[in-house]
This record gives sequence, structure tokens and C-alpha cells, in this order.
Amino acid sequence: MDDPGRADAEASFEARLLAARARLGPRRGRASQDGAEADRQAGGPWGSGLRAGLEVASALAVGVGLGLAADWWAGTRPWFLVVGLFLGGAAGVLNVYRLMLGRHGLTGRSIRPAPPGGGAGGGAEDSRGA
Repeated sequence: MDDPGRADAEASFEARLLAARARLGPRRGRASQDGAEADRQAGGPWGSGLRAGLEVASALAVGVGLGLAADWWAGTRPWFLVVGLFLGGAAGVLNVYRLMLGRHGLTGRSIRPAPPGGGAGGGAEDSRGA
């Protein structure tokens, strides 16, 4: 039940995709860029600082706004406002943390694969299987 026209369309798509990749050339990801190049693309240190400040301010504004709305709905002035302030601040700090991790090419993974040859030391770990 294969459609012969579909096979031609897939082949045509693959050919166009390969042509586009060849035309664009090799592309480097953000993780492979050094700090100076990442600063230049992000608008320099002022751009990074402005973005970090906006991340914190917007998260605080959302937290306070939701807190005020919850207070109005429940009729409990300032309890939800205080909770929203703290949650918005925590969300803003977390956003800046994620921003800085991505900017420096780091990932959330803290465990790195062992280098070939067993790494440094060698001692008892290597002789367990023998």
C-alpha cells in the first residue's frame, strides 16, 4: 500500500535538506563558543546584565501580581503577596542561574565520563577484576 508519489517526495526532501546543509556549512552550537564570542553575540556584558535583571524583575512582578490576585480573591491581605514575593524572587534567581549555565556552555550534568585508561590513580580499582 505504498504510495509511489510519497517515496519521490521523501527523496526530494532529503535532497533539498542535504543541499541546504551544504549551503550553510558547519554550524557551531552555543556550547562550543568561548566567552568572548558569546558576549559579542549577546550584546556584551551590558546585554547579559540587562537580561539577568529583567529575568529577576519579571519573575518578581509575576509573583507579586499573582499574590495580589490571590489576596483579592481570598480576602486575605498580605499573606499571598508575601508568598508570591518569595516565590517570584526564587524563580528569578533560578532563571538567572540557568542563564549563566547556558552562557558558559555548561549543562546540568555534573558527572563526566571517565577518561580512557582509567583516569588518575589506577590502584585498586584496576586490579579488582584480575
